[in-house]
Amino acid sequence: MHTFYRSKTTLRRSCLPIREPAIAPSATKSTKSIEKYRAGYPRYSALISAHEPWFICRRFQRLRARLLLLKQDRLSVLETKLDAIDENDTRPLFLGVSRLDRNEERIQVIAEIDAAMASYDDFVVRTNRMLSLDAASPKDMQSLRNWLSGTRSVSKAETAYLNHDRELACLAPGLDSALLRFENWIGHVLIRFFPRSQALFSRDISTNSHVYIWSNSRSMINAIARASLLFCITLLLLMPVVICNASSSFKVRMGIVSLSTILYLTVVSTLTRAKTMELTLAGATYTTVLIVFVTGGGAASIQQRGN
Repeated sequence: MHTFYRSKTTLRRSCLPIREPAIAPSATKSTKSIEKYRAGYPRYSALISAHEPWFICRRFQRLRARLLLLKQDRLSVLETKLDAIDENDTRPLFLGVSRLDRNEERIQVIAEIDAAMASYDDFVVRTNRMLSLDAASPKDMQSLRNWLSGTRSVSKAETAYLNHDRELACLAPGLDSALLRFENWIGHVLIRFFPRSQALFSRDISTNSHVYIWSNSRSMINAIARASLLFCITLLLLMPVVICNASSSFKVRMGIVSLSTILYLTVVSTLTRAKTMELTLAGATYTTVLIVFVTGGGAASIQQRGN
């Protein structure tokens, strides 16, 4: 599902596309529209719950760093205190037999260390989990800002979290970014240049005339995006092969292989969230396939000349 919000005052303040898993027809019909909820947090919550990528939250990285430093320093202080107690203990027997230890100060410090360590470990795990979330999409952030600006449903002070772009994370799982980019572009083109295309947008989720929503599984927009993406992939994979087979020059073939590999990796890294190792494997596989056509075509060309 994608959503656009167009402000009444300016066409440029449009809500950027939002994507979520497709909704079944029966579920769509029974869904309560966002505008049926009372203005304020009820309506804003309904909007967010209708689109998974809008589950955006702040990481509060500066505060997390502050707490991490304080908890870490607390453990360092307790560690130093325990070392001093052990060093100054006049009864070395207690250092070797913990069951007989009667040093109340040491027992108390160890208990504090246990509590502080548990808090520290829990905080580290929670911070790691939060920092591992995907960054929120700029389009998703701008979509929420535009909706809030157009409806004035919630106080600006209480939605100021959307202004911390670098700290915002998305709770929704990762999506097909390549297909999403194509759908975004097609949706913008339709809304800006083809106003009569509103029939493609559903009014089941929102009845606001400035909000544009379509369901991915049933929309023409999704079909056009998929067809365009498949065409580009096919062109990217087969065009170098056709050019290599049409050329008899080995230098030209190698040049085509080099340029095609660079273009392929550029497109993959731009449209997807591939990691370095994944890009390396994809590039190696792509280059190997092209080299097969180069060497095969070269051998066939030599054989034809010999005949």
